[in-house]
Amino acid sequence: MIYDRGDVVILPFPFITTDGVQQKARPALVVSDHSIERRFEDVILAGITSRRMYAIRQTEFIVQEGTDEFIRSGLAKTSVVRCEYLMTVPEGIISRKLGKLSGQGMYKIDKILKMSLGL
Repeated sequence: MIYDRGDVVILPFPFITTDGVQQKARPALVVSDHSIERRFEDVILAGITSRRMYAIRQTEFIVQEGTDEFIRSGLAKTSVVRCEYLMTVPEGIISRKLGKLSGQGMYKIDKILKMSLGL
């Protein structure tokens, strides 16, 4: 399956604990553009967390419960897209698509990504 920019997806995400490496299903946002020809079937993702954030940083985008953006996203609760937390993964490890951010939401994400990457 081809995932598009703005898709909110779920993938098994590795994390390290004192017991070793474990995996847990986590949401992420597709930020790579697949309308251009690519050499590999990799996807660039921005991590999403539902961990309560009291002060949103310049490199973060909040998807607030009760908004149209939240409903479109398919997320279960208010979440933060962490535009400083990027990863490239093989498309095949993505489990499924939850939803999609709006064009306006992705416009804001693009501005945050540029700032975060110093572009």
